Amino acid sequence: MPEGRYDFVRERGDKKLIVVTAAPRSGSTYLANVLMRLTGFPYERLCAAYSTNEHDLSLPELLTWNRVGCVSQLHMKGTYHNAALLRTFGIKPIILVRGIFDTVASLMDDLRLKEKLPDFGTGLDGYSFIWQDDAIRQCPDHRLLDVIIDLVVPWYVNFYVSWYRLCEQGAVEAKWVTYEAMMSDKRGTLEDILNFVGARNISGATEDALALRADTFNVGGSGRGDKALSAPQKERIKRLFSYYPDVDFGKYGLGRGQ
Repeated sequence: MPEGRYDFVRERGDKKLIVVTAAPRSGSTYLANVLMRLTGFPYERLCAAYSTNEHDLSLPELLTWNRVGCVSQLHMKGTYHNAALLRTFGIKPIILVRGIFDTVASLMDDLRLKEKLPDFGTGLDGYSFIWQDDAIRQCPDHRLLDVIIDLVVPWYVNFYVSWYRLCEQGAVEAKWVTYEAMMSDKRGTLEDILNFVGARNISGATEDALALRADTFNVGGSGRGDKALSAPQKERIKRLFSYYPDVDFGKYGLGRGQ
């Protein structure tokens, strides 16, 4: 950034704004909680919110937390608006993704859990891309999976493609992390993330943070989606990704343009 261009942005030293941007049910709650334990930073939303989805970075929130440092877990897409604010505030986002079949199965599990909550159907504890009401509550599992594939997976496609494009064009400096790699090598993944964002591990070790059980966050294990989805459902999911033949969806467990 040119000297004096944005006087309202000050050097934070080791007080970083750590942004984990992820589609729902990718393990981002787990990752954000572990990063909070390691850095001692508070959790704070840095986006405007609709339902429980955060979409656009908020300048007032960025200014408020710029000198303090925080960890923010956001369901935001890679827009040029967000890219500009990330560059201005020197934020290098962590883009967390997960195998798409497992993500779909985990989202179904989450919707089933939310059916038991008193505010189910009000939009107060839901996702903006799917309305939660009795129509969903009454769906058998195979039909609910169909609804998710038709209404939700396009959102996941757009999320992935938006960040892929920004990174491909050099509009952001980001680190891609997969849920599968995080679960298989938690220590190595966390150390890589801290080094990438330039934050210190104030605990001096990761043992306490790693003791936080990943299954507490109800994301399920790897490979569950392969069993939960039928062959026709898997083909329908792949078809949605085929509209972008130039995009490598390997981090979703799919090949280029599948």
